[in-house]
Amino acid sequence: MSNAVVTGTGILRVRRQYSKSLKDLAAEAAFKALDESGLDSVDYVVVSSSLSYTEIGQLGLSGHISNYIGLTGVRSIAVEDGEASGLAAVEVATYLIKSGVADNVLVIGVDKLTEFTSGRVYEDLQKINDSELFLLHKIGHAGMAGLLMRMYMNRYNIPRDELSYWPALMHSYAKENPNAMLRFAIDPLAVKKSLSIADPITLLDSFPLGDGAAALVISNSEVSRGEGLAKIKACASSTGFTNPFSQDDPLKIGSLISAYQKLIEMTGLKISDIDVMEIHDSFTITAMMILESLGLSKEGEAAKDVANGKYSKDSRPAINLSGGLKARGHPIGATGVYMIAELSRQLGGVFEGVSLNNASKALAIQINGFGSSSRLVLLERR
Repeated sequence: MSNAVVTGTGILRVRRQYSKSLKDLAAEAAFKALDESGLDSVDYVVVSSSLSYTEIGQLGLSGHISNYIGLTGVRSIAVEDGEASGLAAVEVATYLIKSGVADNVLVIGVDKLTEFTSGRVYEDLQKINDSELFLLHKIGHAGMAGLLMRMYMNRYNIPRDELSYWPALMHSYAKENPNAMLRFAIDPLAVKKSLSIADPITLLDSFPLGDGAAALVISNSEVSRGEGLAKIKACASSTGFTNPFSQDDPLKIGSLISAYQKLIEMTGLKISDIDVMEIHDSFTITAMMILESLGLSKEGEAAKDVANGKYSKDSRPAINLSGGLKARGHPIGATGVYMIAELSRQLGGVFEGVSLNNASKALAIQINGFGSSSRLVLLERR
């Protein structure tokens, strides 16, 4: 079975791109990735998007984008799994390489969220969760996060201020990342005082809305002849409950625990073997749940660990050196592709922001909603 390696990356800064179309963003990221790989064509194009289908109303994205960038005649496919779409696309591309179907695959993650008002975008965003449940009761994505964060604070007697250190840490990393949306530092004290979104969730606990595109060229290792930034060692995924309150413990992400166990069985991996990770911190509480579901922090201690500096850039694994969804930004269907591009550049020693020396293993984690699906991709230095 062939090995899959990342031979090219293209990353655009997450921002509000009023003057560029979805196809413009996709093309710009794709050309950067192709240039870095040294290729002018590929065997397959895999497109990851999510809210674009509702925001722009365009179906058949993979064919339209392939045509727009001049890749007519190639095979293409669009992949959608809500917030986890990006890593789903990387998984599909990896298995196209490993199965021998393709030698070079272009993965494009793109979403454009600024075509309409924020209210319209958030209404569409609710659809990543169970529409029959969430739309009927109008609870909203942030509303569910607020319920989980209140439960977390009450169960473990966590002061609100203790949860404010995660957003501040993410902003400290994003400030150094030229592709981040929120490139400024914040004081932890400002988090609680910011606009209330769904008590106790505030504006600074939540990801910003922005447009973005990132691209990867993933190649057969035999064709790339030793070139490339990182090897895709393994992909693992699992489905879970669409409503976290249907689980025995709503504060544990069952699909993530299941996917992580699959990754361990496939690779013998331990979290202690990982140098750098990108995790899906759509809200502060989501980050706490991920850290505890993986066993990086004990139950009820993730917020305290962050406040005490456990997850500083000098820790192992270092987490979200990009600034994460919180501050790099979360262009929904593109986010997982950003993660793999950023981690590949970390392993290749060419990441433009806060970087690690001699990192050899990296892990990307995406969650759709609060656990209807979870996806993990393990990378190794080439």
